[in-house]
Amino acid sequence: MIINYKQPYWVKFQWDMSTHHDNQYVTEYNKTNNKILDEFLLNDNYIITCDFKITEEFITDEICMIYGKPGKNIGLSYNKTTNTMAFEFWNKTEIEETFNFIPFKDIKKEDIQKGVIITVIKKENEIIVYKNFEENNRISFEGNLIDDYKNPGLFLGCSSPECDSENARYYCQVDINHFSTIVNHSDINFSKLIYQSETDVILEEEFYNDILFLHNFNNINNLGIIYDESKNTNFLERVPKEYIK
Repeated sequence: MIINYKQPYWVKFQWDMSTHHDNQYVTEYNKTNNKILDEFLLNDNYIITCDFKITEEFITDEICMIYGKPGKNIGLSYNKTTNTMAFEFWNKTEIEETFNFIPFKDIKKEDIQKGVIITVIKKENEIIVYKNFEENNRISFEGNLIDDYKNPGLFLGCSSPECDSENARYYCQVDINHFSTIVNHSDINFSKLIYQSETDVILEEEFYNDILFLHNFNNINNLGIIYDESKNTNFLERVPKEYIK
């Protein structure tokens, strides 16, 4: 599914589907904030996997975000000028806060244009990044991630859409096929199994209850909302226009 330039999506709410078993019709009112989703980036262990491509004709800022927190320096970024893909985040200790930038090694434009699977794992005080389920780079840090990452929402195709400076919004037109997160685990094989398996197979796995969300972009409802294939109904939806400048 192509997320259009200046039309990002976010996963922010948990939807109540108790009265919608027989069809896919939902409204914008049957959802609530999900505190687990808000705070998962501060967990000791989690895995985020995204399968996407950015072709030559797609419109993006020079530096764009495949996904990230709204208004925060955390997420997967791509610099078109330097052809650099990286995971960015801030950590804090009792003394200071530090910005961290972990680039992917040997990422080619052809990888981005043809499609690539990027996985980011937080394993206690390490961030480990994978390209197509092969370890690519890692970084250690002290303390924990900053408290600002408790802010709600995780954006796809943008960061800071409400920013006054257009150059700092980091818009990205991107074609995404898969987006998932597992909490309380740091084994890349779990993410690989989720990516390669049908939902009915995943249901039998011990880690199924720890899948925070799983979007394969094949199940879209009447409002353009992408269904969550996990049990949590953390659907993806378009960011409201009032948040976008």
